[in-house]
Amino acid sequence: MPASLSQLATGILCEVFLWQSGVQIANITNAAQTMQGIGASGAWWPLDVYNYPDTVRQNVSYLLFSNDTLGLTSYRYNVGGGGEGVGNPSRAPETMYVSSGVWNYSADPQGSYFLRAAAQYGVPQLTAFVNSAPPAFTTNGEACGGFLNNASIPSFSTYLADVVSYWKTQGIDFAYVSPMNEPDNSFGPANGSVACTQEGMAILPVARAPVVSALRSALDTAGLSSVLVQADETSTQIQFAVTSQFWLPGAASSLGAVSHHDYLFADDTALQLMGEQGRQLSGKQMWFTEICCFVGAGESTDPAAALVYGQGYDPTMLSALQMANLIYRAFTVTGDAHFDWWLALSSEIGCDPSSNASCATSINDGGWNDGLIYYDPSYYMNGNTALYLTKRYFVLKHFTHAIPIGAVRYEVSTFPSPFRLIAFKLPTGGWSIIALNLEPSEGLLALSTLDMGAATAAYQTTTSEDWETLNTASALSCGTVFQMVLPGSSVTSIYFSE
Repeated sequence: MPASLSQLATGILCEVFLWQSGVQIANITNAAQTMQGIGASGAWWPLDVYNYPDTVRQNVSYLLFSNDTLGLTSYRYNVGGGGEGVGNPSRAPETMYVSSGVWNYSADPQGSYFLRAAAQYGVPQLTAFVNSAPPAFTTNGEACGGFLNNASIPSFSTYLADVVSYWKTQGIDFAYVSPMNEPDNSFGPANGSVACTQEGMAILPVARAPVVSALRSALDTAGLSSVLVQADETSTQIQFAVTSQFWLPGAASSLGAVSHHDYLFADDTALQLMGEQGRQLSGKQMWFTEICCFVGAGESTDPAAALVYGQGYDPTMLSALQMANLIYRAFTVTGDAHFDWWLALSSEIGCDPSSNASCATSINDGGWNDGLIYYDPSYYMNGNTALYLTKRYFVLKHFTHAIPIGAVRYEVSTFPSPFRLIAFKLPTGGWSIIALNLEPSEGLLALSTLDMGAATAAYQTTTSEDWETLNTASALSCGTVFQMVLPGSSVTSIYFSE
């Protein structure tokens, strides 16, 4: 309901007072995109974690999928290609495909376990994504290092529709299928090796529209018209800018969303152009479906500084703030409607947590920032099945909880220093605000709540606190302006009732 005249008058006086005090007030303005999920992928790690005691597997499922914990609203199930040619057994998931019309539905029990867990916890959006087709469909007869055979596009599409149909018989409904992942890279052997390090498959730009169209047709034929196709999960903004004109117009009518990655960590100008280009060519939403493995350019420790792809393990608030700023820019600059982190779990910890008590909580140069939760890569030798949660895990929780599917992002004007703010109108009523303080010093958040109502809850992650519940009743109030002092290097989510 609109604020009363007395509230309005009080609010104006309050704004004048704050303005005279040098405090900027943030205002919610225009509606932007409708949000479509926050997720992570089930690639690689299930092959390791499936070997853990069931109590640990259940705990992993709880930590990822329960609304009481991270509460992912989207989960990416990796449809395995069988691993032929891959030297790392942890990146070689089994495939259901045996031969034309012959299936092994018991294949990949590892990935299937966590897919079933996601469905049982009620994760609202499941995506089946492909790193490589089975070798029968690739040019080199392997699950890495080759191309999708153009002549195999129809049979490959039918195979994917059959996979989705099988899971439907198991009570698991996929919302999306992604038939290619970074098709600009075949992930072939490198550095003189004879084996690949992971599954991968290249698809030329001119072949991507035929793949999307054939998959759309196969899904429709299988009675799966509600399952949408996304593509093409290109590695970088530059690749997208160059190749999208060759495939996207021809695929647009068969697409449910345009998906991209950004492993060159483009600047704001390039991100804005990518978003505009993708929406113009397709008429569909842009989705950011994979990112990881960043460090500050020039080893910068400023979370707002440019990022580059590089090796390093950082479980601290610095990496979490870098991730939060990356998500903020994806939503507000590119206009993405969806965000997926790469690996939900990773073993790339870069040190030995079983013998070093500070290993899991300290920065090192040997690991990788590719996971939210980490586990010991030597678990099979030392029996260490502990799980190590990073600050990225807790910061992503702000986004999964504050941005349910169907929430509408609203633009925010006049950002009070030193904050970056994102505002969402919730589908069930009320509002959520995510406030990023990337500076080391605290700041006063002043937010006009004229159309938002009263603050009802707030949560915070800082360098010292993983997930702290704040008392909104103790926040300052000045008519229709909500005020709260937020610490430096923090992420805070605040909820309002209309």
